Amino acid sequence: MKEKRREKTKEEEKPESVETEIQPVVEEVTEHTIDETHTPEVVVESEIQKTSEVVEEVDPKITETAAEVSILESILMPSWGGAEQSEWMYGVPPREDDRDLWAGEWADFLLQWTEHNAVHILSLATFIAEPPFKDLRSKVDSFKMIAQVLIEKEVAEWSDRRKRQLRIYWRPLEDWADIIYEWALNTGKLRLDVKSIVIQESGENFAKLPEKDLYVVLALMVEKEQAEWIDKKKGAILICT
Repeated sequence: MKEKRREKTKEEEKPESVETEIQPVVEEVTEHTIDETHTPEVVVESEIQKTSEVVEEVDPKITETAAEVSILESILMPSWGGAEQSEWMYGVPPREDDRDLWAGEWADFLLQWTEHNAVHILSLATFIAEPPFKDLRSKVDSFKMIAQVLIEKEVAEWSDRRKRQLRIYWRPLEDWADIIYEWALNTGKLRLDVKSIVIQESGENFAKLPEKDLYVVLALMVEKEQAEWIDKKKGAILICT
């Protein structure tokens, strides 16, 4: 009904020749508007596809960055920070008094670092390769000076004649004896020996102890009457319950 009313008004106001000119224009406009309505739909779809592709490309980078952050968080650093924050701590001081204080600070940190990383024997190769020690300017001399401080405190000793491997006792062997005793009671593993601990219990911290120290620990357990020898030569004991 609306279309008929419009045609009547046009006939009254304008001649017929005008109607023939207006109608094609209206059709062109309607076709143009239809084309415009379709065009945005295509553009939106392409943008969505591109967005999804970008997300897929970014995801692996995000996971790699997160992994790098977790690795950095696991690195133990001294209270004075890295070489950029405290450059003077990464070179051996020329004065003897300052040198003693400097070595003492590094020795305390090295004791914390070995415990944090469950390192019982620290080699020179590891020392010069691991942060923050790798940033020290005189690595070999620093290693020997810091080691000497720990040796004087009776918490370390050289494990080789060339002084390239340092045994650090960040936990006393007496404490390891108590730890193993409680672990044996909790797990029900009452027969123990050095070899079985090293091979079968590799997931435990005490299994990383040097074998000669493990033997001493088992001997301490016998002295404390926490265990008795089954084969002393092989380092085999039976836990007392």
